[in-house]
Amino acid sequence: MGAAAADRSSSCLPIPENIAAVIAYITIIPAIVFLYLEPFKHDRFVRFHAYQHIFLWAVGLAFAFAATIFWTLMQLIPAVRVLVFPFTGLIMLAWFFLWLLLVFKAYRHETFKLPFIGDLAEHEATLATSCR
Repeated sequence: MGAAAADRSSSCLPIPENIAAVIAYITIIPAIVFLYLEPFKHDRFVRFHAYQHIFLWAVGLAFAFAATIFWTLMQLIPAVRVLVFPFTGLIMLAWFFLWLLLVFKAYRHETFKLPFIGDLAEHEATLATSCR
């Protein structure tokens, strides 16, 4: 995106678009709100990060559901029971660092696309990008 386009879209927002993108990653609520709130819903950068967070949240929810079932089944096997807790902690730590990376990239005004999810978010973000 060129400097003129960045200035045009940023001038429509009450806060800088990189700050709005970071706020979209705080919880799912601001991400959803930014998709419907004027003038954020017309900014491609904010929409991209809001959609990416929503899609990541949905994948995380599905993963947590599957992991809960897997964890419950692994508790039935005494020899594996010892490994379940450290494995869960490593997954949560990796999830936190992924979230931190996305927040950092949004703050630096970068469109960092996750595999599959980023493509979906980019497609959805380009549907309404004009500043009104």
